[in-house]
Amino acid sequence: MNFHRFFRFLVGTFFGTGLFLSSGCTPSAEAVHPVPEQEMTRLAADLSGYAKSKSPTFQLVGNGAAGLLEVTDSQTEESVQQLVGALDGFLTESFFYLDDDGKSEPQDPGVLEYLEAMMEKPQTAGKAVWTLDYLADDETVAMDRALGRARGYVSMTAASTGLASIPDEGVMGGIPGENAADITEVRGARNFLILLNPGNFASREDYLSSLAATPYDAIVIDLYYGDAPLTSDDVARLQQKPQGGRRLVLAYMSVGEAADYRPYWQASWNDSANRPKWIASANDNWPGSYRVRYWSGDWRRILYGSEDAYLDTILAAGFDGAFLDVMDAWQTFK
Repeated sequence: MNFHRFFRFLVGTFFGTGLFLSSGCTPSAEAVHPVPEQEMTRLAADLSGYAKSKSPTFQLVGNGAAGLLEVTDSQTEESVQQLVGALDGFLTESFFYLDDDGKSEPQDPGVLEYLEAMMEKPQTAGKAVWTLDYLADDETVAMDRALGRARGYVSMTAASTGLASIPDEGVMGGIPGENAADITEVRGARNFLILLNPGNFASREDYLSSLAATPYDAIVIDLYYGDAPLTSDDVARLQQKPQGGRRLVLAYMSVGEAADYRPYWQASWNDSANRPKWIASANDNWPGSYRVRYWSGDWRRILYGSEDAYLDTILAAGFDGAFLDVMDAWQTFK
Protein backbone atom coordinates (compact mmCIF):
# COMPACT_ATOMS: atom_id res chain seq x y z
CA MET A 1 0.00 0.00 0.00
CA ASN A 2 1.21 3.51 -0.75
CA PHE A 3 1.33 5.59 2.38
CA HIS A 4 1.13 9.33 2.60
CA ARG A 5 4.08 11.33 3.83
CA PHE A 6 3.45 14.57 5.69
CA PHE A 7 6.08 17.25 5.10
CA ARG A 8 7.23 18.86 8.33
CA PHE A 9 7.44 22.60 8.54
CA LEU A 10 11.07 23.68 9.03
CA VAL A 11 11.12 26.61 11.41
CA GLY A 12 13.73 29.26 11.15
CA THR A 13 14.26 28.99 7.39
CA PHE A 14 11.56 31.32 6.18
CA PHE A 15 13.21 34.57 7.28
CA GLY A 16 13.84 36.28 3.99
CA THR A 17 12.53 38.56 1.36
CA GLY A 18 9.02 38.38 -0.02
CA LEU A 19 8.24 39.58 -3.52
CA PHE A 20 5.45 41.46 -5.19
CA LEU A 21 2.46 39.38 -6.23
CA SER A 22 0.44 40.20 -9.30
CA SER A 23 -3.27 40.31 -8.65
CA GLY A 24 -5.95 38.03 -10.00
CA CYS A 25 -6.78 34.33 -9.81
CA THR A 26 -6.36 33.31 -13.40
CA PRO A 27 -3.45 31.06 -14.36
CA SER A 28 -0.57 33.00 -15.82
CA ALA A 29 1.76 32.08 -18.64
CA GLU A 30 4.65 29.78 -17.79
CA ALA A 31 7.10 31.81 -15.73
CA VAL A 32 10.50 32.22 -17.41
CA HIS A 33 12.12 33.74 -14.33
CA PRO A 34 9.72 32.77 -11.56
CA VAL A 35 9.62 34.59 -8.26
CA PRO A 36 9.13 31.67 -5.85
CA GLU A 37 7.06 33.50 -3.20
CA GLN A 38 4.94 35.16 -5.84
CA GLU A 39 4.22 31.91 -7.65
CA MET A 40 3.23 30.01 -4.48
CA THR A 41 0.89 32.79 -3.41
CA ARG A 42 -0.60 32.95 -6.89
CA LEU A 43 -1.14 29.20 -6.89
CA ALA A 44 -2.96 29.34 -3.55
CA ALA A 45 -5.15 32.17 -4.81
CA ASP A 46 -5.93 30.34 -8.04
CA LEU A 47 -6.81 27.12 -6.24
CA SER A 48 -9.08 29.05 -3.89
CA GLY A 49 -10.80 30.91 -6.68
CA TYR A 50 -11.32 27.75 -8.69
CA ALA A 51 -12.62 25.67 -5.78
CA LYS A 52 -14.97 28.34 -4.50
CA SER A 53 -16.38 28.87 -7.99
CA LYS A 54 -17.41 25.21 -7.90
CA SER A 55 -18.42 25.11 -4.22
CA PRO A 56 -18.71 28.53 -2.52
CA THR A 57 -18.38 27.09 1.00
CA PHE A 58 -15.24 25.09 0.19
CA GLN A 59 -12.54 25.65 2.82
CA LEU A 60 -8.77 25.79 2.32
CA VAL A 61 -6.18 25.47 5.06
CA GLY A 62 -2.55 26.13 4.17
CA ASN A 63 0.43 24.54 5.89
CA GLY A 64 3.83 26.23 5.93
CA ALA A 65 2.64 29.62 4.74
CA ALA A 66 4.02 31.73 7.59
CA GLY A 67 6.95 33.05 5.58
CA LEU A 68 4.59 34.29 2.87
CA LEU A 69 2.87 36.58 5.38
CA GLU A 70 5.89 38.78 5.99
CA VAL A 71 5.76 42.27 4.51
CA THR A 72 9.13 43.35 3.16
CA ASP A 73 10.40 45.76 0.54
CA SER A 74 9.36 43.25 -2.11
CA GLN A 75 6.32 41.57 -0.52
CA THR A 76 3.70 44.26 -0.26
CA GLU A 77 0.84 44.45 2.20
CA GLU A 78 -1.50 43.96 -0.76
CA SER A 79 0.21 40.68 -1.58
CA VAL A 80 -0.05 39.43 1.99
CA GLN A 81 -3.72 40.32 2.14
CA GLN A 82 -4.33 38.40 -1.07
CA LEU A 83 -2.95 35.27 0.57
CA VAL A 84 -4.96 35.89 3.71
CA GLY A 85 -8.06 36.27 1.57
CA ALA A 86 -7.36 33.08 -0.37
CA LEU A 87 -7.06 30.76 2.63
CA ASP A 88 -9.61 30.07 5.35
CA GLY A 89 -7.04 28.76 7.81
CA PHE A 90 -3.31 28.66 8.43
CA LEU A 91 -1.53 25.76 10.12
CA THR A 92 2.02 25.83 11.40
CA GLU A 93 3.90 22.81 12.68
CA SER A 94 6.42 22.93 15.53
CA PHE A 95 4.93 26.20 16.73
CA PHE A 96 5.50 26.08 20.49
CA TYR A 97 7.83 23.09 20.70
CA LEU A 98 10.48 21.41 18.58
CA ASP A 99 10.90 17.65 18.39
CA ASP A 100 14.57 16.77 18.86
CA ASP A 101 14.93 13.00 18.42
CA GLY A 102 11.84 12.33 20.50
CA LYS A 103 12.59 14.99 23.10
CA SER A 104 10.50 18.14 23.08
CA GLU A 105 12.26 21.49 23.36
CA PRO A 106 10.58 24.90 23.62
CA GLN A 107 10.56 26.88 20.42
CA ASP A 108 13.27 29.51 20.06
CA PRO A 109 11.84 32.75 21.52
CA GLY A 110 12.74 34.75 18.42
CA VAL A 111 11.10 32.28 16.09
CA LEU A 112 8.02 32.10 18.31
CA GLU A 113 7.72 35.88 18.32
CA TYR A 114 7.97 35.89 14.54
CA LEU A 115 5.35 33.18 14.13
CA GLU A 116 2.95 34.95 16.46
CA ALA A 117 3.39 38.19 14.51
CA MET A 118 2.69 36.43 11.23
CA MET A 119 -0.37 34.59 12.54
CA GLU A 120 -1.83 37.80 13.89
CA LYS A 121 -2.56 38.81 10.31
CA PRO A 122 -4.96 35.99 9.35
CA GLN A 123 -6.32 35.92 12.89
CA THR A 124 -7.25 39.61 12.68
CA ALA A 125 -8.99 38.86 9.38
CA GLY A 126 -11.16 36.23 11.07
CA LYS A 127 -9.27 33.23 9.68
CA ALA A 128 -8.49 30.09 11.67
CA VAL A 129 -5.02 29.60 13.12
CA TRP A 130 -4.08 26.00 13.87
CA THR A 131 -0.88 24.70 15.41
CA LEU A 132 0.53 21.18 15.37
CA ASP A 133 3.33 20.16 17.72
CA TYR A 134 4.84 16.71 18.08
CA LEU A 135 4.71 15.82 21.77
CA ALA A 136 4.27 12.67 23.80
CA ASP A 137 4.17 13.48 27.52
CA ASP A 138 0.88 14.63 29.03
CA GLU A 139 2.32 17.61 30.88
CA THR A 140 3.84 19.17 27.78
CA VAL A 141 0.70 18.41 25.76
CA ALA A 142 -1.39 20.29 28.31
CA MET A 143 1.03 23.22 28.25
CA ASP A 144 0.99 23.30 24.47
CA ARG A 145 -2.79 23.54 24.37
CA ALA A 146 -2.83 26.20 27.06
CA LEU A 147 -0.36 28.29 25.05
CA GLY A 148 -2.52 27.97 21.95
CA ARG A 149 -5.75 28.70 23.77
CA ALA A 150 -4.29 31.85 25.33
CA ARG A 151 -3.58 33.18 21.84
CA GLY A 152 -6.89 32.18 20.30
CA TYR A 153 -5.42 29.32 18.28
CA VAL A 154 -6.66 25.75 18.00
CA SER A 155 -3.75 23.50 18.91
CA MET A 156 -3.29 19.81 18.23
CA THR A 157 -0.49 17.53 19.33
CA ALA A 158 0.65 14.24 17.87
CA ALA A 159 3.05 11.68 19.27
CA SER A 160 4.97 11.40 16.00
CA THR A 161 5.25 12.96 12.57
CA GLY A 162 3.76 9.83 11.01
CA LEU A 163 0.22 11.05 11.77
CA ALA A 164 -0.96 7.48 11.49
CA SER A 165 -3.23 7.04 14.50
CA ILE A 166 -6.10 8.55 16.43
CA PRO A 167 -4.98 9.94 19.81
CA ASP A 168 -6.37 8.14 22.85
CA GLU A 169 -8.59 11.10 23.66
CA GLY A 170 -10.17 10.86 20.23
CA VAL A 171 -11.00 7.22 20.79
CA MET A 172 -12.32 7.60 24.34
CA GLY A 173 -13.92 11.02 23.98
CA GLY A 174 -13.35 14.08 26.10
CA ILE A 175 -11.26 16.04 23.61
CA PRO A 176 -10.80 19.77 24.30
CA GLY A 177 -13.79 21.78 23.16
CA GLU A 178 -15.90 18.74 22.30
CA ASN A 179 -19.36 19.88 21.20
CA ALA A 180 -22.45 18.96 19.20
CA ALA A 181 -22.63 22.11 17.09
CA ASP A 182 -22.68 22.16 13.30
CA ILE A 183 -19.29 23.26 12.01
CA THR A 184 -19.38 24.77 8.54
CA GLU A 185 -16.17 26.84 8.50
CA VAL A 186 -12.70 26.04 9.79
CA ARG A 187 -12.75 29.14 11.97
CA GLY A 188 -15.63 27.57 13.88
CA ALA A 189 -13.77 24.35 14.72
CA ARG A 190 -12.70 24.04 18.35
CA ASN A 191 -10.54 20.98 17.74
CA PHE A 192 -9.20 18.99 14.80
CA LEU A 193 -7.51 15.74 13.87
CA ILE A 194 -4.92 15.16 11.15
CA LEU A 195 -4.56 11.51 10.17
CA LEU A 196 -2.74 10.96 6.90
CA ASN A 197 -1.44 7.40 7.04
CA PRO A 198 -4.21 4.78 7.25
CA GLY A 199 -1.84 1.83 7.14
CA ASN A 200 -2.33 0.96 10.81
CA PHE A 201 -5.98 0.15 10.26
CA ALA A 202 -7.00 -3.42 9.46
CA SER A 203 -9.25 -2.50 6.54
CA ARG A 204 -11.00 0.34 4.77
CA GLU A 205 -14.07 -0.24 6.94
CA ASP A 206 -12.01 -0.22 10.12
CA TYR A 207 -10.43 3.05 9.02
CA LEU A 208 -13.73 4.74 8.18
CA SER A 209 -15.61 3.48 11.23
CA SER A 210 -12.78 4.53 13.55
CA LEU A 211 -12.72 8.03 12.09
CA ALA A 212 -16.50 8.29 12.16
CA ALA A 213 -16.51 7.46 15.89
CA THR A 214 -14.24 10.38 16.80
CA PRO A 215 -15.85 13.60 18.11
CA TYR A 216 -13.60 16.12 16.32
CA ASP A 217 -14.99 19.24 14.67
CA ALA A 218 -12.65 18.89 11.69
CA ILE A 219 -10.60 16.03 10.35
CA VAL A 220 -7.86 16.16 7.72
CA ILE A 221 -7.33 12.89 5.89
CA ASP A 222 -5.94 11.61 2.64
CA LEU A 223 -8.09 11.57 -0.47
CA TYR A 224 -7.10 7.95 -0.99
CA TYR A 225 -7.34 4.72 0.93
CA GLY A 226 -4.92 2.45 -0.85
CA ASP A 227 -5.24 3.04 -4.57
CA ALA A 228 -8.86 4.20 -4.54
CA PRO A 229 -10.17 7.66 -3.61
CA LEU A 230 -12.82 7.93 -0.93
CA THR A 231 -16.35 8.12 -2.28
CA SER A 232 -19.01 10.73 -1.61
CA ASP A 233 -20.76 8.17 0.62
CA ASP A 234 -17.55 7.71 2.61
CA VAL A 235 -17.15 11.45 3.08
CA ALA A 236 -20.81 11.96 4.01
CA ARG A 237 -20.44 9.30 6.69
CA LEU A 238 -17.45 11.09 8.17
CA GLN A 239 -19.18 14.47 8.16
CA GLN A 240 -21.45 13.46 11.04
CA LYS A 241 -20.11 13.72 14.58
CA PRO A 242 -21.22 10.84 16.83
CA GLN A 243 -22.35 13.23 19.57
CA GLY A 244 -24.48 15.15 17.08
CA GLY A 245 -23.73 17.98 14.71
CA ARG A 246 -21.87 18.20 11.44
CA ARG A 247 -18.12 18.42 11.05
CA LEU A 248 -15.71 19.38 8.31
CA VAL A 249 -13.78 16.76 6.36
CA LEU A 250 -10.74 18.12 4.52
CA ALA A 251 -8.57 16.25 2.02
CA TYR A 252 -4.79 16.47 1.99
CA MET A 253 -3.27 17.96 -1.15
CA SER A 254 0.42 18.71 -1.60
CA VAL A 255 1.01 21.79 -3.73
CA GLY A 256 4.79 21.89 -3.45
CA GLU A 257 5.80 18.26 -3.91
CA ALA A 258 4.98 15.36 -6.19
CA ALA A 259 5.14 11.76 -5.02
CA ASP A 260 5.82 8.53 -6.86
CA TYR A 261 2.94 6.79 -5.07
CA ARG A 262 0.29 9.15 -6.44
CA PRO A 263 -1.91 8.20 -9.41
CA TYR A 264 -0.58 10.99 -11.61
CA TRP A 265 2.96 9.59 -11.39
CA GLN A 266 4.02 7.88 -14.60
CA ALA A 267 6.18 4.75 -14.50
CA SER A 268 8.67 6.27 -16.91
CA TRP A 269 9.42 8.99 -14.35
CA ASN A 270 11.09 6.43 -12.09
CA ASP A 271 14.07 6.91 -14.39
CA SER A 272 15.37 10.38 -13.56
CA ALA A 273 16.36 10.90 -17.19
CA ASN A 274 12.70 10.70 -18.21
CA ARG A 275 11.22 13.03 -15.63
CA PRO A 276 9.57 16.22 -16.84
CA LYS A 277 11.43 19.44 -16.15
CA TRP A 278 8.88 20.61 -13.60
CA ILE A 279 10.01 17.84 -11.23
CA ALA A 280 12.94 19.30 -9.32
CA SER A 281 15.06 17.80 -6.55
CA ALA A 282 14.20 14.75 -4.46
CA ASN A 283 13.24 15.33 -0.84
CA ASP A 284 15.82 13.20 0.94
CA ASN A 285 13.79 13.28 4.15
CA TRP A 286 10.84 11.55 2.48
CA PRO A 287 11.86 8.93 -0.12
CA GLY A 288 9.61 9.04 -3.14
CA SER A 289 8.79 12.74 -2.76
CA TYR A 290 10.08 15.43 -5.11
CA ARG A 291 9.96 19.20 -4.98
CA VAL A 292 8.21 20.62 -8.01
CA ARG A 293 8.35 23.83 -9.99
CA TYR A 294 4.82 24.57 -8.90
CA TRP A 295 4.40 27.45 -11.35
CA SER A 296 4.56 24.95 -14.22
CA GLY A 297 1.43 24.64 -16.28
CA ASP A 298 1.80 20.85 -16.30
CA TRP A 299 1.82 20.71 -12.50
CA ARG A 300 -1.13 23.06 -12.29
CA ARG A 301 -3.09 20.83 -14.66
CA ILE A 302 -2.39 17.89 -12.36
CA LEU A 303 -3.74 19.90 -9.45
CA TYR A 304 -6.92 21.38 -10.92
CA GLY A 305 -9.00 22.18 -13.96
CA SER A 306 -10.18 18.82 -15.33
CA GLU A 307 -12.30 15.88 -14.22
CA ASP A 308 -9.29 13.79 -13.21
CA ALA A 309 -7.32 16.59 -11.58
CA TYR A 310 -6.53 16.29 -7.90
CA LEU A 311 -8.66 19.15 -6.58
CA ASP A 312 -11.52 18.24 -8.89
CA THR A 313 -11.50 14.70 -7.51
CA ILE A 314 -11.65 16.13 -3.99
CA LEU A 315 -14.60 18.31 -4.95
CA ALA A 316 -16.42 15.43 -6.65
CA ALA A 317 -16.09 13.30 -3.52
CA GLY A 318 -17.89 15.93 -1.48
CA PHE A 319 -15.05 16.99 0.79
CA ASP A 320 -15.62 20.25 2.65
CA GLY A 321 -12.18 21.54 1.83
CA ALA A 322 -8.54 20.88 1.09
CA PHE A 323 -5.42 21.00 3.22
CA LEU A 324 -2.68 22.57 1.10
CA ASP A 325 0.66 21.18 2.22
CA VAL A 326 4.27 22.13 1.46
CA MET A 327 3.49 25.77 0.86
CA ASP A 328 7.00 26.53 2.07
CA ALA A 329 8.45 24.82 -1.01
CA TRP A 330 9.30 28.25 -2.40
CA GLN A 331 12.38 28.20 -0.17
CA THR A 332 13.85 25.48 -2.39
CA PHE A 333 14.04 27.85 -5.34
CA LYS A 334 15.53 30.92 -3.63
